[in-house]
Amino acid sequence: MPHVQILGPCHIRNLSAPLSQIVESYPRQVLKVQNAYLDPAATSLVLEAVVVEGYLRQNFFLLVRQEENGVLVRCHPFSAPQKTDGVKRLIALVARRCIELCPGGRVGNTNLTPFL
Repeated sequence: MPHVQILGPCHIRNLSAPLSQIVESYPRQVLKVQNAYLDPAATSLVLEAVVVEGYLRQNFFLLVRQEENGVLVRCHPFSAPQKTDGVKRLIALVARRCIELCPGGRVGNTNLTPFL
């Protein structure tokens, strides 16, 4: 499962609005976060995502989960997108945006190093 851990002082509540409208496009590829849903306890954030790669269009959810030492970005366990380069790029894009929004944040455990 593709994932990126961001270590440091990062709080889900501060990420909700900035992550809710991410759009990036390349030739024959669109990466988009359409909405963000924050749980009442502010421990997890669900992002409604769309990735278009050529003729393949995938709608799925990403999960940004608060952890003791930062946050974890990954596909939501109930979503089953194909783990294409576009899906991996979107996870990495969300992670990079989290690092920008969290002063002192840095990449921890990940299997997406080539995309960061």
